[in-house]
Amino acid sequence: MSLLSPQIPLELFEPEAPSFANFLVGRNEELITQLYAIASGDHLSGALAVWGGAKTGKTHLLNSVFSSLQRPAHWAIKLNAHADFPDDPFTDSTVVIVDDADRLSLSQQSWLFNAFNHVVGRSGLVIVSGSSSPLTWPLRDDLRTRLASGLIFELSAVPQDELPTLLRDYAEKRGIALSEEVLTYILTHGRRDVATLCQTVVGIDRLSLSLKRGITVPLVRAYLAQHDTHFAKKEFGV
Repeated sequence: MSLLSPQIPLELFEPEAPSFANFLVGRNEELITQLYAIASGDHLSGALAVWGGAKTGKTHLLNSVFSSLQRPAHWAIKLNAHADFPDDPFTDSTVVIVDDADRLSLSQQSWLFNAFNHVVGRSGLVIVSGSSSPLTWPLRDDLRTRLASGLIFELSAVPQDELPTLLRDYAEKRGIALSEEVLTYILTHGRRDVATLCQTVVGIDRLSLSLKRGITVPLVRAYLAQHDTHFAKKEFGV
């Protein structure tokens, strides 16, 4: 009999909602401290820009801030370059968050220019992200100048040689014990981007609890195999 029976709920393989708790900080302590303070309600006005390469966690962090600000006192709106923007830039939001702001269309740039002046003029905050420093973004000059006028943070990827220690610490903080053998197997056979690694740790813990089995290499092997099959079916609409 397979270790994973068909009765195992598919929810075991679904990712957690992005939060500060499931993000590996690495060398980004200053940025995370600032974003966590904003998410906790500390007042900051003006602009804050986060930039970094692919899969460094920009969207994860912006989503974490946004989900924490879903309270009337800190009404926030989150947009991205791949979605439609609202018609009216004169939003009532006190925080405007725009992911992939370096890829905005001309009409989106116009909206954000007006929204920036409106929100910041009322002591609000605009948070943006991009793949390079905002000083280099291919935007209209007046908007680029505004977005780069405040705090600018580069989001650094977690160095590969630091992953074992950081992933072990992440697991321990969640009360999950990983043997050296299991940790090595995860890092050797799983995808090595941080988001997937964190979700793998959570997933095998869920599976361990569901099956009432310890976290072993065979259990991790079975989890990874079914995880890949499950998401391959989702990707191709099977």
